[in-house]
Amino acid sequence: MWIASLILFLISIAGAFVYDRFGSLLRNQLNLILAFGGAFLIGIIFNHLVPDAYALNPNAGYVVVLGFLLQGILEYLSQGVEHGHAHHYETKNSQGNMPWAMYFSLCLHAFIEAMPLGSHEHVDQNVHMHHDHSDHVHLTGIESIDLTLMLGLILHKFPVALVLMSMLDAFGVSRSRQWTALVFFGLTPLLGMLGFINLLQSSLSWAAYLPQYASGLLIGILLHISTTILFETGDGHRFNRNKMLVTIGGLALAFVVTA
Repeated sequence: MWIASLILFLISIAGAFVYDRFGSLLRNQLNLILAFGGAFLIGIIFNHLVPDAYALNPNAGYVVVLGFLLQGILEYLSQGVEHGHAHHYETKNSQGNMPWAMYFSLCLHAFIEAMPLGSHEHVDQNVHMHHDHSDHVHLTGIESIDLTLMLGLILHKFPVALVLMSMLDAFGVSRSRQWTALVFFGLTPLLGMLGFINLLQSSLSWAAYLPQYASGLLIGILLHISTTILFETGDGHRFNRNKMLVTIGGLALAFVVTA
């Protein structure tokens, strides 16, 4: 858990730093970066996350739909920052007001999507023995990390942090507040994992069912984001040659890591 949260924190800071230094150059390629990450998410959803979710819960489809709808609500508040819709914020806000609804929506999104990362050491390992996945790695006996999901979140987190920094800049938020907001955003995955593990270890009778529901919820959220990235980013919501190539590359990488 600690290693996973540190990696996601550093990725968030890296995305903000890259925008701070190379924002105008990188934003021109943001659609391709997002398309690669979106394609990778699609690949791991159907080759890794969905089989595991149904192994835990035969009725996982209902939870997936709930997660899909939840992400729709979060996108309504954030106006699509999760999948690169930064063009809403290109006009500077001279008052420098913090867009709190959109910001907290992004933090809640990061909180929820990181929760399953902290659950693998508490899930019955016999479930995973029925699959040929070899992506749960024990690090010095401290924690178990789903490396496939971890890589998917890394590929997703970097452009989201970049776009979030762009959004805060477009709203005229001061530099110090921008970085304070990014640091807290980077810490939300840790908060999600800690909260999830504390619930699993509690005496609440319904806590034992959390892993199976959290997994389905995450699939719905990532499915909404990845499909939106692939079909709505870019001019005219169309595929071009470069976007097609990076999409194939993202899918190919997903197939390799889930093989």
